[in-house]
Amino acid sequence: MSKSNSRAIDRDRFRANLLVFTRKAYRMLPRLDKPRILEIGCGSGIVTLELARLSGGDIVALDKDRNALDRLVSRAGKDNLSDRITVVCTTMQKMDFPHGSFNIIWSEGAISFIGFERGLSEWRDLLAPNGYLVVHDVLSDLNSKVKSTLDCGYSVVGQFILTPEIWWKKYYMPLKRRLVALPETKLRDRKTLEEIKAVEREIKEFDLRNDQFGSVFFILRRA
Repeated sequence: MSKSNSRAIDRDRFRANLLVFTRKAYRMLPRLDKPRILEIGCGSGIVTLELARLSGGDIVALDKDRNALDRLVSRAGKDNLSDRITVVCTTMQKMDFPHGSFNIIWSEGAISFIGFERGLSEWRDLLAPNGYLVVHDVLSDLNSKVKSTLDCGYSVVGQFILTPEIWWKKYYMPLKRRLVALPETKLRDRKTLEEIKAVEREIKEFDLRNDQFGSVFFILRRA
């Protein structure tokens, strides 16, 4: 679930194809009036901007990549959302927010960096009573993850799976088409060639192990 961006191959453009599932997850939450949201691992803000539009609330967008956050700030300005989005450049291990600060915590593709159970446990105290945690993670060990949600003090509002077929149709196939369509002039640029090789490796890995490329959304409530 890559958040990287580049000059010739803008992966954010293809990541945006999956926002339909961000919207699906958000609509599984009860209606909240201008919630305060913490997005952990926001990258360059594809999901952040969508959450701002969906919620009407204020968002703290956290990531360790300053360049990605700079792109988010630029996009927020263009979309007239700067007044509702605050960026924080730090790691999820160094977050220092008061307990109960957020109505919603949202994280897509980032919890694996510290582990599913650890993330659920450490993030719970940042939620207000009856606050909500939405996590998008790899599909592996699903039964264990369901158990962890209960052990860490959440109730499951809902969950749904993105199959490898969905990932191919929404992300990898459009990305592959972009490679084919790159203009000849781009192929003379060393940085572009490096980007192409990286994307080709990612697509090859998907082709070889696509049965492992499913993912799951959990919509959880702090119990």
